[in-house]
Amino acid sequence: MPLGDGITFKYGDYQFDPRPLFTVNKETFKTPANTGLGTKYSLTLQGQILPTGIDPIEGNVPGLTTVLSGTNVLRNAFAQDFRLLILQCGTNTPLISGYPKVVSIDVNNAADNYVQRADYTVNLELPSLTGTSYEAGGIEVGGNTVGNLSASGLISLTDEFTVEFLDERIGGDINISNFGSIPTVFSLQRSLSAQGDSFGVTAEQLADGTGYREPWQKAKAYVAANLGLTDGMTGLANLMCASGSDMNFSNNFRTVSVNKTDGSVNATETWIASTGSAMSEDFEVSVDRSLDTPLTSITINGTIQGYSTIDYMGDNDGCLPTGQPKFNNALTAWSGAGAISGRLFPRVQAVYNSLTKHRANLAGSLNNEPLSESLGYNIVGGTITYSHSYDDRPTNCYTGALTETISFSYNEPNDIFASLTILGRANGPLLQQIGTVGPRTRDLSIDAILPLKACDFASAIGANEFIDSPAAYDTLVSNYEARLNAEYSQVFVNSFSKSWEPKVGHFTLSKSWTVGSC
Repeated sequence: MPLGDGITFKYGDYQFDPRPLFTVNKETFKTPANTGLGTKYSLTLQGQILPTGIDPIEGNVPGLTTVLSGTNVLRNAFAQDFRLLILQCGTNTPLISGYPKVVSIDVNNAADNYVQRADYTVNLELPSLTGTSYEAGGIEVGGNTVGNLSASGLISLTDEFTVEFLDERIGGDINISNFGSIPTVFSLQRSLSAQGDSFGVTAEQLADGTGYREPWQKAKAYVAANLGLTDGMTGLANLMCASGSDMNFSNNFRTVSVNKTDGSVNATETWIASTGSAMSEDFEVSVDRSLDTPLTSITINGTIQGYSTIDYMGDNDGCLPTGQPKFNNALTAWSGAGAISGRLFPRVQAVYNSLTKHRANLAGSLNNEPLSESLGYNIVGGTITYSHSYDDRPTNCYTGALTETISFSYNEPNDIFASLTILGRANGPLLQQIGTVGPRTRDLSIDAILPLKACDFASAIGANEFIDSPAAYDTLVSNYEARLNAEYSQVFVNSFSKSWEPKVGHFTLSKSWTVGSC
């Protein structure tokens, strides 16, 4: 149709003259779950460029020039995407009004080799023929459209959610006293992948100033708005009971990848969900017992793994994410209220009490002073490792001693005899009883590690504590000596010595007596 018939058919500032024929195809994008993502209209324009006003007999040259010039104008008009395409009859509502993407433009010469006309085909894509919105693509249920994501501008969407027991960690009470209960721990993963469309802009986007968005920006907008444990995700978590007010969600780590050329954004999130606090603990208790020692040794080793709850929005739209470091939660579990550090001895004691008594130490009980302690901090990894060893050694005579060794020696009288060497006697020396015996002795030795003393001469008390040997065992020595005096009529001190290394807390005492009767 020529101009002047009341029909407007334009792309940007370009007026189609004559008007092309056009065909329209519609494609609907849906997820496998039948959620509508949007629509794509493919519009094909087929027309001709004619050299109007040219003498058909004498106008070969002008005709060729006009047709080729017209093809250049056409190509230039469609060299830019997203101009307004409008088809309107008079002042009526437009039949087509949108901002298409130019897919291709193809110009072919006719049989007259561009003298009288050129044929062209233009292929366009746009989300809607009216330009007002992406079409819903949803399902009408009770008058409401459901399963509709058309406004997001996506052509592909995948949202996958997985819940599993972490290391088959099914919690509950342990059948050993003082072990308490362990939490049930879940591992949750979510993979969200979206691909944006490249069809163009809508009238709303032009009106609010957002204009054209790259496909990856549309995908990013959807992914960013839907990450996290939304209500829908919590509903899915109910399949494994990984939800509820008593469930703690933490370690929500994310990885995001953007493919700008493909227009896609992929995000993966992982959570730890547990019925306890933001940590988990692994520990083992081992028992060591043998015939060559009367003592039973028990060692407890463990690792506390702290978890962190991360806020990816924060105070600056996700830059930088905020949250509690994992190590802080591990440290709270170790030394805070209801601390694990205070539960180590009750645990090993419960194991010790479940054992049969060692026949060499039937009256023994577990000593609450550990033989050894080790503690490891992994700040970045958010872990605390510990190892404590205990045994059922008796309590120290001096309660302030870290370790002590006390030994008594009982030397009984030996025979006194003469040994006479006789020249030529083949049977050796001649032994002769002289009717008496040697001395009887008693020895006491103490070797202990005591609290060390610093070199403090600023005060008399500090100086004396550093210099003077500890009197911690004087009562023990006096009581033993009193017993010797009660048992024997004669008691004489052979030697008495002490040694004291205040900076390492090493103390030794040795005293010897000769005892006898009148």
